[in-house]
Amino acid sequence: MVDQDGRVSTGIVGLDEVLRGGYPAGRIMLVEGAPGTGKTTLALHFLAEGVADGKRALFISVAQSRPEIEMIAKSHGFDLSGVKVYTPELGGGERSISVESDEADLVELMEGVRGELENSDPEIVVFDSLLELRMLSSTDSAYRRELLTLRSDLRERGCTALLIDHLDHPDGERHAEGVVHGVIKLDSTTPPIGITQRRLTIVKLRGAPFREGWHDFRINTGGLEVFPRVIPHEAQPATLEDRLEPPHEPLAQLLGGGLEFGTTTLISGQSGTGKSTIATLLARAASERGLLAAMFLFEERPEVLRNRSAGVGLEVEGYEDTDHLRLRHFDPAEVSPGEFANAVLSAVDDGARVVVIDSLSGYLEALPERSHVMTHMQALLQHLTRREVLVIITMTQHGLLGEPPRTTIDASFLADSIILLRQYEAHSEIRRSIAVLKKRHSEHRRNIEQLIIRSGAVEIIPLSEEAEQRARDASDLSAE
Repeated sequence: MVDQDGRVSTGIVGLDEVLRGGYPAGRIMLVEGAPGTGKTTLALHFLAEGVADGKRALFISVAQSRPEIEMIAKSHGFDLSGVKVYTPELGGGERSISVESDEADLVELMEGVRGELENSDPEIVVFDSLLELRMLSSTDSAYRRELLTLRSDLRERGCTALLIDHLDHPDGERHAEGVVHGVIKLDSTTPPIGITQRRLTIVKLRGAPFREGWHDFRINTGGLEVFPRVIPHEAQPATLEDRLEPPHEPLAQLLGGGLEFGTTTLISGQSGTGKSTIATLLARAASERGLLAAMFLFEERPEVLRNRSAGVGLEVEGYEDTDHLRLRHFDPAEVSPGEFANAVLSAVDDGARVVVIDSLSGYLEALPERSHVMTHMQALLQHLTRREVLVIITMTQHGLLGEPPRTTIDASFLADSIILLRQYEAHSEIRRSIAVLKKRHSEHRRNIEQLIIRSGAVEIIPLSEEAEQRARDASDLSAE
């Protein structure tokens, strides 16, 4: 489909978003990447979408046979019945490409391609791949000459075309990049644990806007799924006139009445202090108001959270049934930062006003590759708060009872409000405490209260002077 800005859909929603609408109509794009990065699958998306839109489509494959192409298409459910597939045979029979091929094979190949363009008169074209064109060329100048001839033939017919190229050596020749309108680079890395992480970037797109930077993507059954990079300033700034008021009166008093929408709240504490319980209480408060709350879980399966919450009087299944609460579990080793961010944004697009991430530490600690993840997270949180979403994140601190709490992650700068949970010993019992350490947008109570989580109820009660001192010592607020 060609939109009003002269773009042709890639067939991939996320990639259309990155390209601000799709490939420029009538232009030539280069898709480059190492083997296995998804170049052919990306091209098949384009052809299938074009045929569905009524376009004449041609797939010129020097790299793969028709059965191989059909096998790839079938594995993703692509309908290529309307695509003309041209697989030239060199040397008058069995197709064979090698570095020893002479110039006659190159001439034969390009004459065949030119003839097929004439006969098919396509509107969209894929040429797979330039590697074979390079291998048949005796010199760089011969390769560049044929590349320019191919560009001229495609331009003359006004085709929107993709040229596929293998990128094995980052510092190799770049003839193709100089003669095309735009370049899409695909990349992949396989960490020691977890799935292969794939990403793409738009290297150039002459005279047309696009979303810069790297964008994660995944190859699923059904093709590519691209997760555009989150850009905070693309969201409209939020107002802070509305807030979430917990029905739990003691917690509301600690928070100075509630938490403003368009802000981020960090719930921090050691293991077992009640972080997930407080986060669930707040999410449930939003659902009680008829708002949609989305909880993204990294350390607990949804069924475990349901059972545990019901045990302390915070049943959530009823709100799930009315679609006022959604639970979604992620395995950090199986999801990229971009995929996670887009899952959160999808929930917000569906109307979520409260987003819970439980827990940030569980997400970061389990990631196979942690570099730049905090930058991804900061961009996501800024985007959400600009859209008037209340974000609640939990973070686990290390250290058992009597040990100074510590963390390897400094997430305090991300938060507008901080709820601090601690454990302390009193009268041969392990007790919990709660305090609001920080709240940027309104006043709050600064005293420490006792947090009681028991069968059927969650309670917050004032501490005695002796207990308050014990809790204060355990909290070690000065270290925060």
